[in-house]
Amino acid sequence: MAARKKDHTNLLWLLLIILITGGAYWYTTVEFQYKYEEVDKGYQGEALSNPFLAAEYFLRRMGQKTQKVQLFAEQTFELGASDTLFIPGKRVSYNQKRSEYLLDWTRQGGHLIITGKAFQDDEYRFRDYILDAVAMELSWHIEEDESLEEDEPVNLDIEDEDDFWQIDFVNYQVISYRPGFNLEVLWSITNNAKLHAVQVAFGDGRVTLLSDTKMFRNDYIDQYDHAAFLYTLSNDQAQTLNDGVFYYSLFEDQIGLFNWLWKYAQALVISFVIFLILALWMMIPRFGPLINVEQPVSRRFVDHLRASGNYHWRQGHYSRLIREVRKQLSAQMKLKYPEWTNMSQKNQVSHLTELSQLETSVVEKALFDTEIERVDDFVNKIMILEKLRKSL
Repeated sequence: MAARKKDHTNLLWLLLIILITGGAYWYTTVEFQYKYEEVDKGYQGEALSNPFLAAEYFLRRMGQKTQKVQLFAEQTFELGASDTLFIPGKRVSYNQKRSEYLLDWTRQGGHLIITGKAFQDDEYRFRDYILDAVAMELSWHIEEDESLEEDEPVNLDIEDEDDFWQIDFVNYQVISYRPGFNLEVLWSITNNAKLHAVQVAFGDGRVTLLSDTKMFRNDYIDQYDHAAFLYTLSNDQAQTLNDGVFYYSLFEDQIGLFNWLWKYAQALVISFVIFLILALWMMIPRFGPLINVEQPVSRRFVDHLRASGNYHWRQGHYSRLIREVRKQLSAQMKLKYPEWTNMSQKNQVSHLTELSQLETSVVEKALFDTEIERVDDFVNKIMILEKLRKSL
């Protein structure tokens, strides 16, 4: 046994040596190469919710102080006279108070960059207080031979240079002046008689209106000359002021329904909460015996009569029940036809047969037959007696 165990151990060592030798030979003869492969995983992190994150990073790399802000929050910030504010949304929640705040800041020297909702001719339009103040509007303008899919960049000439920029505006969204427009136009961008961007002086500041802001999003900022155009807008504040911050506001801050009710209808909210608590308390099932349950002191005569009848029915006292019904019929006959009182049974049967139009034998059994063996006999006799009562 010891010799056989030693042979197995030697065999295992031999196999291990062969495996190590083969692995070393393979490692020294095979040529390894490192390979790098880029895989686009799409937007990650903040870029998933911030479509202008690439524009923010670009401006920071260019030395521009840039910050994403939330306007009209409870802990808000103060805009400076040398700052620039870019609002890429449609400003649906900007009421008159919020709009007046931004217009007052612009009059004091701020630079406001906005776009707006472009409407069709027959479409309902909500009021835009900022565009009302500058007497401009945005609308759809599509030529007969123009398609919504057509999307060619606008060529923008640069002053004092022999070059031009290309900016990809949405062709069918255009800006137009309203009657009464009297502001100073500092510059504008027009393509085929369509106005896509305009900057006007507003007090000591300026307002820049863009037909759309698609070109500054993450997917488009690196195309054409969009980045250069954004950098120019961010530095288009008063020429001598270069210390301002470029703020941009992504989402329109809207107060929640509960917060609005608590702010303006606190008593109503408290009353509703109390009502809800009481309603839930009353709906919760209770356990244990009921206390102080009021029972009626006496029952009605009809209840006693019904209970007595149920008892006799369960005991099979059909004859007694029949007798009670016959007594009621006899009493009603004496009231209606007193002259029948002294008549014989045969004459009474004859009169009742004539009134009820029933057979004589059927009337006689219902009135005088005392043998009741089955439930059907009892039911039939009760039915006949009821018909006789109705015929009186």
